[in-house]
Amino acid sequence: MATATTHSGARARVRGSAVPTRAADRTTPFEIFFDLVFVFALTRVVALVEANPGAKSLVRALVLLLMLWWAWCAFIWLGNQVRLDRGFVRVGMLVAMAALFVVGLVIPEAWHELPGRIAPAVILAIAFTVVRGCYLVLFALIAWPHRRLRTQILLDVVPQSVSIGLVFIGAGLGGTWQTALWATAFVVDFVGGRSASQYRGWRVGSARHFAERHDLVLIIALGETVLATGARVDLWTSAPAALAVALLGFLTTASLWWAFFGRLSADAAVVLGSSDRARRSALARDAYTLGHFPIVAGVVLVALGSALVLDDVSVAPNAPADAVSVVALAGGAVSFLLGLETFRWVLFRRRRRASIVAAAAVLVAAAASPWIPAWTVAAAIAAIVTVASSLVGRTTPPTAARGQHPLS
Repeated sequence: MATATTHSGARARVRGSAVPTRAADRTTPFEIFFDLVFVFALTRVVALVEANPGAKSLVRALVLLLMLWWAWCAFIWLGNQVRLDRGFVRVGMLVAMAALFVVGLVIPEAWHELPGRIAPAVILAIAFTVVRGCYLVLFALIAWPHRRLRTQILLDVVPQSVSIGLVFIGAGLGGTWQTALWATAFVVDFVGGRSASQYRGWRVGSARHFAERHDLVLIIALGETVLATGARVDLWTSAPAALAVALLGFLTTASLWWAFFGRLSADAAVVLGSSDRARRSALARDAYTLGHFPIVAGVVLVALGSALVLDDVSVAPNAPADAVSVVALAGGAVSFLLGLETFRWVLFRRRRRASIVAAAAVLVAAAASPWIPAWTVAAAIAAIVTVASSLVGRTTPPTAARGQHPLS
């Protein structure tokens, strides 16, 4: 998992018609298109859980979120090496996007068996293999002329191959075995990729581009959260309690945006860009590739929780929310808040207590949910997240203002 920047002479020798990414490059419309398809696949896990709410569905959703995130991150590192919208790379990316779209289509049925037809899990496994295969082939073509980068990508092939094998075996077995093997596939891919990265073949050429890609996918995910609520408008427009819950969901989403984009996003990009090359790779991996996952996953879970609470309120406005609804909404808020502080710690070696206290308060509200109406839980979580975001979204660590990492 990752990318590389070679010296200017070597970069000019990128194979074929691929165009190297320059330090000043920004995210392209083509990359935003790719991110839209990725977020579509991410948000389809909401439909997976809604079809059969329960602990088992939540675990399955988490496994799929991990697999999708890891695959997307691979293309972020690739796009930091060469332009994804130029030459043969664009063709490979379009194939990967089509496969990713199929993954999104199949996700809600991924654990269902359809007699007389190809199992959706097998279709997902094939499409997922195409996505990962496109990354490996494209990166190998780009890396082959460069010894260190070529060795790095070859090291990465081993865990990814084992991971794909486990995905297919899980798809064939189905049920609990499918969940367990797909989770194992992610662990193999993650541990193998993390171990291979110790070789230090990966480099971040454009810190601006790298940070911007992660920021934009988070914005798209937040937008999809609003759409997930809006899609239910015909079901509950006439119910005042449901309308209130929908507005509370919007307030929560807006607060999540403020918590990250108020100051932290820009300051983080400055720190990444001002770090030396060796440290930049580690920061990019730990803060963005790893640290962004709980933030984005938190947004998806908040979308799921908001949708499920809306359903609960529409049926019985003054009844307690279903346990799965509360776990998704509260778990998403906690994941986002703690992920935010993990991200901040990796880059600045500082934390904001407001986020940690707010995460604890959300858990308290969730614990009280069996004895209070569903809309009250939504209101409490929205209030907690809003207050926390107003505190952490308007300040910046002193080191960010100087544009230096505190460990430099």
